[in-house]
Amino acid sequence: MDAVIKVKVSELNATLLERIKSLISNIEDAEVTISVSDKRSEYLGTLDRSISELQNNKDTVTFTMEEFLKYPQ
Repeated sequence: MDAVIKVKVSELNATLLERIKSLISNIEDAEVTISVSDKRSEYLGTLDRSISELQNNKDTVTFTMEEFLKYPQ
């Protein structure tokens, strides 16, 4: 059985840990893994790639303001 429990750091406290412990206390080979996700680093990496692609004219589309305003029409 696998379960994923996602909590914010502010929600992580002794009560939550005790509840998790009580859920798995009778399972002999239980394993708990804590994974940290850094969305900001992921976002910055994507932004860096986009800037690089723009600087290298990779798949870049340019248009005037008039063309941009006409596009939705």
